[in-house]
Amino acid sequence: MTTWLLVADDETWTNLLGAKVWMLSNRYKRMARRIKIGEDAIAYVKYFSGIYGIVKITSEVFRQNGTPYPIRFNIEPEIFLDEPVSIRPLIQSLSFIKNKKRWFAYFQTSLRRIPEKDFALVRGYLIRERQKISSR
Repeated sequence: MTTWLLVADDETWTNLLGAKVWMLSNRYKRMARRIKIGEDAIAYVKYFSGIYGIVKITSEVFRQNGTPYPIRFNIEPEIFLDEPVSIRPLIQSLSFIKNKKRWFAYFQTSLRRIPEKDFALVRGYLIRERQKISSR
């Protein structure tokens, strides 16, 4: 199963999560064809260099013409935090980041496939961070 990284700004993430749909420009239509129901994605916020959580993809990709972001699929939060946590502690361990000095460049596109082992690392990190927050 493929795992994904979904990147947006804070306001966009809040709106998309509320609507339970992820929207992409036509630029991503070829890559989006690979998305399947049941796959997981990391919710990353550019402004904070942080992770909000993990969402489950709950629909096939569909098209809604007449909008700047016609490529769409439904999402459902699986693990979600009220505030994003920094990705920085994981940078050295994430295999999809080849140039560690320019790590931020890997978080600029709205949609990216990532290795399952990287996804598992982020999932574990989020679970630990959620436990820290809830025990305060």
